[in-house]
Amino acid sequence: MREIAIRGFANEKFNTSFGQGLFRRAVFNGSVELASPSQKYLVDFYTFDHWEHLAKSDVQMDTVTKLVGAGIQAQAGILLSWLLHYEPLSKTKTPANGYCIYAPNSKELHIAIDDPTNQTQDEWTLNVHNCKATGTNKPVFIATNVDLH
Repeated sequence: MREIAIRGFANEKFNTSFGQGLFRRAVFNGSVELASPSQKYLVDFYTFDHWEHLAKSDVQMDTVTKLVGAGIQAQAGILLSWLLHYEPLSKTKTPANGYCIYAPNSKELHIAIDDPTNQTQDEWTLNVHNCKATGTNKPVFIATNVDLH
Protein backbone atom coordinates (compact mmCIF):
# COMPACT_ATOMS: atom_id res chain seq x y z
CA MET A 1 0.00 0.00 0.00
CA ARG A 2 1.23 3.47 -0.86
CA GLU A 3 2.43 5.60 2.05
CA ILE A 4 0.24 8.56 2.94
CA ALA A 5 0.33 11.24 5.64
CA ILE A 6 -2.40 13.82 6.24
CA ARG A 7 -1.82 16.78 8.53
CA GLY A 8 -4.64 19.03 9.68
CA PHE A 9 -4.13 22.56 10.94
CA ALA A 10 -6.56 24.85 12.74
CA ASN A 11 -7.76 27.50 10.30
CA GLU A 12 -6.68 30.73 11.98
CA LYS A 13 -8.87 32.71 9.57
CA PHE A 14 -12.03 30.67 10.27
CA ASN A 15 -15.19 32.80 10.09
CA THR A 16 -13.33 35.95 9.07
CA SER A 17 -14.49 38.02 6.12
CA PHE A 18 -12.71 38.28 2.78
CA GLY A 19 -15.33 40.49 1.17
CA GLN A 20 -18.78 41.86 1.86
CA GLY A 21 -20.90 38.92 2.98
CA LEU A 22 -18.11 36.41 2.21
CA PHE A 23 -16.64 34.37 5.05
CA ARG A 24 -13.96 31.72 5.38
CA ARG A 25 -15.80 28.59 6.48
CA ALA A 26 -13.06 25.92 6.52
CA VAL A 27 -12.64 24.60 10.07
CA PHE A 28 -9.28 22.96 9.27
CA ASN A 29 -6.72 23.33 6.48
CA GLY A 30 -4.33 20.55 5.70
CA SER A 31 -1.94 18.73 3.43
CA VAL A 32 -1.93 15.22 2.02
CA GLU A 33 1.50 13.83 1.21
CA LEU A 34 2.03 10.64 -0.77
CA ALA A 35 5.22 8.70 -1.45
CA SER A 36 6.34 6.74 -4.54
CA PRO A 37 5.84 8.88 -6.58
CA SER A 38 5.85 11.91 -4.33
CA GLN A 39 2.63 13.92 -4.60
CA LYS A 40 1.02 16.62 -2.49
CA TYR A 41 -2.62 17.64 -2.19
CA LEU A 42 -4.25 20.41 -0.18
CA VAL A 43 -7.48 20.04 1.78
CA ASP A 44 -9.89 22.49 3.46
CA PHE A 45 -12.37 20.79 5.80
CA TYR A 46 -15.92 22.20 5.81
CA THR A 47 -19.19 21.13 7.38
CA PHE A 48 -21.35 19.19 4.92
CA ASP A 49 -23.63 22.16 4.18
CA HIS A 50 -20.74 24.39 3.13
CA TRP A 51 -18.80 21.61 1.38
CA GLU A 52 -21.63 20.51 -0.92
CA HIS A 53 -22.07 24.08 -2.21
CA LEU A 54 -18.42 24.15 -3.29
CA ALA A 55 -18.96 21.36 -5.85
CA LYS A 56 -18.12 22.74 -9.29
CA SER A 57 -17.71 19.79 -11.67
CA ASP A 58 -20.01 16.97 -12.73
CA VAL A 59 -17.74 14.50 -10.92
CA GLN A 60 -18.05 16.52 -7.71
CA MET A 61 -21.84 16.71 -8.08
CA ASP A 62 -21.92 12.91 -8.51
CA THR A 63 -19.79 12.57 -5.36
CA VAL A 64 -22.22 14.75 -3.38
CA THR A 65 -25.15 12.63 -4.62
CA LYS A 66 -23.32 9.40 -3.71
CA LEU A 67 -22.48 10.60 -0.19
CA VAL A 68 -26.00 11.96 0.42
CA GLY A 69 -27.29 8.53 -0.60
CA ALA A 70 -24.96 6.99 1.99
CA GLY A 71 -26.33 9.35 4.67
CA ILE A 72 -23.01 11.03 5.39
CA GLN A 73 -24.67 14.41 6.04
CA ALA A 74 -26.56 12.96 9.02
CA GLN A 75 -23.38 12.09 10.93
CA ALA A 76 -22.65 14.55 13.73
CA GLY A 77 -19.51 16.66 13.40
CA ILE A 78 -18.50 15.28 10.00
CA LEU A 79 -16.11 17.47 7.95
CA LEU A 80 -15.38 17.13 4.24
CA SER A 81 -12.95 18.51 1.69
CA TRP A 82 -12.40 18.58 -2.03
CA LEU A 83 -8.80 18.06 -3.18
CA LEU A 84 -6.34 20.41 -4.83
CA HIS A 85 -3.14 18.99 -6.32
CA TYR A 86 -0.18 21.14 -5.27
CA GLU A 87 2.93 21.44 -7.41
CA PRO A 88 5.69 22.77 -5.10
CA LEU A 89 8.05 23.97 -7.84
CA SER A 90 5.55 26.22 -9.59
CA LYS A 91 3.33 26.61 -6.50
CA THR A 92 0.27 25.88 -8.64
CA LYS A 93 -2.92 24.40 -7.23
CA THR A 94 -5.20 22.47 -9.57
CA PRO A 95 -8.47 20.73 -8.70
CA ALA A 96 -8.19 16.95 -8.52
CA ASN A 97 -10.99 14.40 -8.54
CA GLY A 98 -11.46 13.09 -5.05
CA TYR A 99 -12.62 13.97 -1.59
CA CYS A 100 -11.68 13.58 2.05
CA ILE A 101 -14.00 12.87 4.99
CA TYR A 102 -12.87 13.56 8.57
CA ALA A 103 -14.96 12.27 11.46
CA PRO A 104 -13.56 13.93 14.62
CA ASN A 105 -15.93 12.02 16.92
CA SER A 106 -14.72 8.58 15.77
CA LYS A 107 -11.20 9.82 14.89
CA GLU A 108 -11.33 8.38 11.39
CA LEU A 109 -10.40 9.89 8.07
CA HIS A 110 -11.29 8.55 4.62
CA ILE A 111 -9.70 9.87 1.45
CA ALA A 112 -10.40 8.91 -2.15
CA ILE A 113 -8.15 10.25 -4.91
CA ASP A 114 -8.83 9.69 -8.62
CA ASP A 115 -6.02 11.63 -10.27
CA PRO A 116 -4.48 9.52 -13.08
CA THR A 117 -2.61 12.59 -14.40
CA ASN A 118 -0.48 12.47 -11.23
CA GLN A 119 -0.34 8.64 -10.91
CA THR A 120 -2.74 8.53 -7.96
CA GLN A 121 -5.92 6.44 -7.94
CA ASP A 122 -6.59 4.95 -4.53
CA GLU A 123 -8.62 5.12 -1.31
CA TRP A 124 -7.50 5.01 2.30
CA THR A 125 -9.28 4.87 5.65
CA LEU A 126 -6.96 6.01 8.43
CA ASN A 127 -7.04 6.50 12.18
CA VAL A 128 -6.57 10.11 13.27
CA HIS A 129 -4.23 11.03 16.11
CA ASN A 130 -4.43 14.37 17.89
CA CYS A 131 -1.12 16.19 18.21
CA LYS A 132 0.11 17.07 21.69
CA ALA A 133 2.09 20.17 20.72
CA THR A 134 -0.18 22.59 18.90
CA GLY A 135 0.34 26.18 17.85
CA THR A 136 1.26 28.26 14.85
CA ASN A 137 2.43 26.06 11.96
CA LYS A 138 1.92 22.88 14.01
CA PRO A 139 -0.74 20.33 13.07
CA VAL A 140 -3.77 19.70 15.26
CA PHE A 141 -4.16 16.15 13.97
CA ILE A 142 -2.35 13.63 11.79
CA ALA A 143 -3.54 10.53 9.96
CA THR A 144 -1.05 8.16 8.36
CA ASN A 145 -0.35 4.55 7.45
CA VAL A 146 3.36 5.02 8.20
CA ASP A 147 5.04 4.41 11.55
CA LEU A 148 6.05 7.85 12.86
CA HIS A 149 8.60 6.60 15.39
